[in-house]
Amino acid sequence: MPVSSPVIRDGVVAVAAGRILAVGSAASLRAQYACARMESCQGVLLPGLVNAHIHLELSAFTDIPRPAPGETFCDWIRFLLRVRQEGRISPDEQVCAARKMLQQQHDSGVLLLLDIGNIQPALRQSSSPLILAPAQVTFLLELLAPTAKAEEQLLAQIALLADEVAATPHALYSTTAGIITILKQRADRLGHILSLHVAESADEIELLRSGQGCFRNFLAERGAWEDAFPRPGMDREINSRGAVEYLGYLGLLDANLLCVHCVQVSEKEVQMLAARGCKVCVCPGSNRFLGVGIAPLEMMLHHKLLPALGTDSIASNNGLDLWREMQILREEHPGVNPAQILAMATLAGAAALHREQDCGALAPGRTASFLNVDSLALQGAGSAEQLLDILTGSGCPGMIRWITEA
Repeated sequence: MPVSSPVIRDGVVAVAAGRILAVGSAASLRAQYACARMESCQGVLLPGLVNAHIHLELSAFTDIPRPAPGETFCDWIRFLLRVRQEGRISPDEQVCAARKMLQQQHDSGVLLLLDIGNIQPALRQSSSPLILAPAQVTFLLELLAPTAKAEEQLLAQIALLADEVAATPHALYSTTAGIITILKQRADRLGHILSLHVAESADEIELLRSGQGCFRNFLAERGAWEDAFPRPGMDREINSRGAVEYLGYLGLLDANLLCVHCVQVSEKEVQMLAARGCKVCVCPGSNRFLGVGIAPLEMMLHHKLLPALGTDSIASNNGLDLWREMQILREEHPGVNPAQILAMATLAGAAALHREQDCGALAPGRTASFLNVDSLALQGAGSAEQLLDILTGSGCPGMIRWITEA
């Protein structure tokens, strides 16, 4: 199952020196590689999965409850921040949990992750065993500055960051326009993706449009309310401006921007994202846990925008399993082609991280580290359509094995 091309019955992947040489049918490739060592595999070969949004440093925070009826997204944030600030979980416990989570991701078939974190603890250091795990981690240091004073302090910190440290803003409600713009310019200069929480909840859009709602109260109680909303560029009279439109007003929409969640977006905004080549990552399990809504996947696909897939953190999801995320997408969007959903968990994620030449598909030049999955259901499949239906709609396969050629 190459993902970037049609399914091949009795397929062969030829590999050498850590790279894929060719992909095709056994009949077409066996003669060409007659001297190669042959390894027989039952089931399906497919590329490693890509988790385009995860917070590994929150892996120990497993007891954060979902918002109860009548509670808001802001209430969930309050609870999470209170637990973190009270220090109930030690730094060592956080590192251990993050390490275990990363191993779990790899064991479930994840090859590449985009990890977002507010700190650079021991788990980021080169001496930590975490960085030696088979899964590849791209880490972005997440920065927040909701006020002018915080912006001034953060600007001084950004100036001291080594170029090796990739930094990204958190969200429009927690980071000033000045910081977002500077971090985008820095990301463009250094050649790394900028990932931003965008339109995750209706509360965020209410704040941007009117300066009201739970986020205003949340910022005020933390001493971070400066009457800065609606943001410049938001139309007070016509209640139609959204988070993506604001990013467009700032001139930040391009192929180097990854907008995460995108639940509360209009069709006009989806068109803007697609036209500017922006990347999108949806997190259906987290959205369901938090009760913030369902991202308009059909609308995105209609406008030729294939989102990546992410799990977010264990603090906002019942489990961090990309197979389950695909299953949720199938439940919520039954009309979407399963092939597109599998591509979201592989090829689209690789493209979102600018790694599509290295992973996300079984194709010449890609990494020779990919998956062999199998189950009784897969063994009984009679067509490519049935294979795709089972892979995306049945959760984690019974057997997951890594094929790796050094």
